[in-house]
Amino acid sequence: MTTVSASKKVLLVDDDQNSRQALRMVLESQGLVCQEVTNGKEALQWLSEDQADLIVSDNQMPVLGGLDFIDQLLKHHRISDPPPVILLSGHLADEDKHRARQAGVFAILDKPCNFSEFVSVVQLALDQ
Repeated sequence: MTTVSASKKVLLVDDDQNSRQALRMVLESQGLVCQEVTNGKEALQWLSEDQADLIVSDNQMPVLGGLDFIDQLLKHHRISDPPPVILLSGHLADEDKHRARQAGVFAILDKPCNFSEFVSVVQLALDQ
């Protein structure tokens, strides 16, 4: 497996610590730097002070879920050039997938995801 561009920063947004840890291990094995938050509100706060090259977000989270976070990030937030977003979800209805695509999500992956597919999508997102 080839590694993606070193020192790129990925923001992991997921309320499930085990999911974040698994994704972090996969991403760090590719030479990426990871920052973790537990919901969309924390992600928006973090992004107001720092920046990421990629965001990987769960959908079902307390406080501010994935789709609402993505809406705020891509449509209403003051980030002039938002990073690509990969949305992970175990339960995403067709209308929610449509909403995510309309919001500009780079990719939608089912949870649990295939890690080799995940790494490929991450590479594509970071290379765009």
